[in-house]
Amino acid sequence: MPKFVHALRLARSFALLSRAILARGKPTARSAAERLAMFPADGLPVAEPVVIRWNGHHVPWITARTDRDCAVALGAVHAHLRLTQLEVLRKVAYGRVAEMAGPAAIDVDRALRTLGIAKAVPGILEMQPPETKEWLDGFVDGINHVVDNAAQDPPDFPLLGLSRERWTAADVMAVGRAAVADVNWVIWLRLIPLRREPGWPDLWDKLLAHGTGTIANLAGFDLETMLASTLGASLKGSNAWAVHADQSASGSALLAGDPHLPISVPNIWLCAGYRSPSYHCVGFQLPGLPFTAFGRNPDLAWGGTAPHTASSDLFDLSGLMFEPFDTRTETIRVRGGRDEPVAIRTSRYGPIVSDAVPMNATYALRWVGHEPSDELSSMLALNRARSFAEFREAADGMAVPGQNWIVAERSGGIGKQIAAKLPRRPHAPLADLVSKPDALEHWRDFVTAKDFPPERDPPRGFVVSANDRPEEGPAPLAHFYSPVDRVERIASVLAAARPVTLETMTALQRDVTVPGALELRDRLLRLVKAAGERAPGAGGPSREEVLSARGEVVPLLVDWDGSYPETSRGALAFELLVAHVSAHYHSQTERAFYGALFTARTLIARDLHEPRTELVTAVAEALVATAGELKRHATWGDIHRLRLAHVLGGLPLVGRRLVFADMSVGGTSDAVMKTAHPAVPRPHRAFYGSIARFACDLGAEDSALGVLLTGQDGWLGSETLLDQLPLWREGRAMALPMSEAGVAREFSHLTAIPACSTRPPS
Repeated sequence: MPKFVHALRLARSFALLSRAILARGKPTARSAAERLAMFPADGLPVAEPVVIRWNGHHVPWITARTDRDCAVALGAVHAHLRLTQLEVLRKVAYGRVAEMAGPAAIDVDRALRTLGIAKAVPGILEMQPPETKEWLDGFVDGINHVVDNAAQDPPDFPLLGLSRERWTAADVMAVGRAAVADVNWVIWLRLIPLRREPGWPDLWDKLLAHGTGTIANLAGFDLETMLASTLGASLKGSNAWAVHADQSASGSALLAGDPHLPISVPNIWLCAGYRSPSYHCVGFQLPGLPFTAFGRNPDLAWGGTAPHTASSDLFDLSGLMFEPFDTRTETIRVRGGRDEPVAIRTSRYGPIVSDAVPMNATYALRWVGHEPSDELSSMLALNRARSFAEFREAADGMAVPGQNWIVAERSGGIGKQIAAKLPRRPHAPLADLVSKPDALEHWRDFVTAKDFPPERDPPRGFVVSANDRPEEGPAPLAHFYSPVDRVERIASVLAAARPVTLETMTALQRDVTVPGALELRDRLLRLVKAAGERAPGAGGPSREEVLSARGEVVPLLVDWDGSYPETSRGALAFELLVAHVSAHYHSQTERAFYGALFTARTLIARDLHEPRTELVTAVAEALVATAGELKRHATWGDIHRLRLAHVLGGLPLVGRRLVFADMSVGGTSDAVMKTAHPAVPRPHRAFYGSIARFACDLGAEDSALGVLLTGQDGWLGSETLLDQLPLWREGRAMALPMSEAGVAREFSHLTAIPACSTRPPS
């Protein structure tokens, strides 16, 4: 697409959204009591009376006499708290983003529709057993009750051009597929252009050996940003670990987890508890999906991390002269513009994604998620599981997304299980980012969870996962993994803390120490010394400038312990120096390559070995630049910011009306408390990381603790939009009990829902 067309579309969308923000004004403040009074309890289609208790943070606990009634109430809760979020997710799943964002999102919709995210939904619905259909239909009935009966539209409906639309079971499944989109797609968008560069083979080998996935810095309306943000629920990092009863101070198994996802308002997670004849769970759910993704029941607790599973292949079809394609035409409706027809081609290799995303070749995408698989039934069975064996059986039905499940049992045992459906590829390094057509043969046979051996009650007394590279399995699990910093830090703290307490578990979720950073620090110190000993006239700043800067920077680095509290000046000096060295030393192609990675520190460290002349000169320049920055900024938190905003908060000028908080924050991309950031020597925002925390002791029914980075309610102006932020920053959490007495104690506001006379009992 010509640049001027792209610029024109951006300008039109900016004008459209800016007018909407300016016309809307400031949302009306709503207390928690006012928001609870807005819940449309009358006429909720339940066959028996239902009770919903709420705590002071707007977290519900549902008690129902039938499973379907429980699902109905759960659907109503999701819609009451997050109706805007549900509508946005549905539009993403169907490629209808331009209906909200205007002309700038036409290419996003073309890409989403070409990807075929909802392709498998009809087949999924056909394969679901009756009990799953009953639960799903009840959930949809609850959503539609709010859609039909809510007294007001959410305040941001007019900002996004939304109107109420009833839901179907297919819509929920489409949202579920969007939530499990492949993490590798965003990586490919960044790396494809680099394949034309002469040094690509070396860069690719380096990535396979030491690289990891990426999350785009979420700002603007470019295709990559929109895909990364709208498919955010699938782009998981996360930590999860469990401690065996023998190593626990309480004599019971412990579990903790904190999923890493894009930082947004409202949060991507919501918290809920519920009890019915088949279910008794408390934990965190994704809006629009009726199951507990991480949490506990009376007998088990579970958390998961993404192994970045290789559930897709990108096939180069450029050399196939007679490959037949099917073509269909769809129409994209555009807010503030004319409808846009798009032609979508597919092949036996998958949709032709290069038609939607410029790639200078004909590429087709093959994704496991294009075929039906019943993850909802698997997750419901997982929520009901009473033992690790039952959990493993439930997990075998999961195809996408792949998960490293961490499980703790009330009996004291712990376990770890990979759950994914993957092509049975050979165990060999991937030759390139793009596969040749003959690799389609690998898609004739698949491995599933039962093919990956579990890790059960290991001698060290704990299991842990942090997106790290697992031991080799029956087929390659992924191509890209996270550095080992987080998993090694968690393991070292647990090993040193025996016996482990629940307080140890929750404190570890806030840990900001990265011991692995000290190796790069030491290399930099050696290079800084060489930079001060350069011969006169060697290029770059003068020796006097370098020596002066060294006196400012070196003491901070020497005293630094690898920790990233927001008050640290050593962390600031280290990050500034790393960013400036890379900017002065690496080529434009190398910087683009490192920019495609979730964290570049591991790869940059490998480049800083021999003190070559050009490297020493780059370090001298970086040292002087770092000293200058240290005069403008005092601590790590001065440039590392936690910015909480609505999805439209990134718009220039007018977006500031939708920014709710901007504050210093600790952590970094490789810390247990992940607050991921670009490697830039200037103020920036953490755009991805730890946005929810959960921990529990399986020996105590009311021990579970949970907190969201922001708040539970998605209603702009609500008292509970950001009310959990102080808890998150201070290391506190909400009590999430499971006993009847504990729920009555912590969830004091009661909403009594009578049986609906117009609905016959199920």
